[in-house]
Amino acid sequence: MEEKALTDELYFTFKLGTGKYAVEVTQVKEVLNFESVTKVPKALPYMKGVMNIRGSVVTVIDLRILFGFEASGDLADTDIIVTEINRGAEQPITVGLIADEVDVVTKLERVHSDSVTFGSMPQRTDFIQAVGKLDDAFVLILDLGRILASIEAELSGK
Repeated sequence: MEEKALTDELYFTFKLGTGKYAVEVTQVKEVLNFESVTKVPKALPYMKGVMNIRGSVVTVIDLRILFGFEASGDLADTDIIVTEINRGAEQPITVGLIADEVDVVTKLERVHSDSVTFGSMPQRTDFIQAVGKLDDAFVLILDLGRILASIEAELSGK
């Protein structure tokens, strides 16, 4: 994981199972209660489908499945974090991420990841940009660009 100072940056935190996660607050457009999604035939297991958000078709991803955890139970009890992911010179892409529970927007204390142990660590540690601390809990800060690149590579068969 790369070293990055987390001084004045704000993070949007959320829960997946017993773990806490975060993304940069600038990447979050809005949070919605889970609504029905339209399933896409032959989609990857973690792609729950697509939904219409004010005329835009948005892919909805179940992070639990992507990270190798058990699938979300009753999706009606979850939230969708609508994110906008920058892709360099290309247009940003909007993706919905299913979270068990949204938490707070906050600054996070930087923690050296070598000294941290987790009860429920995702199988895909390459998606983790850094580790932060909020109160007494560790928070895994996700790299949405890396997640999107991985999904695009999987879709193209690379």
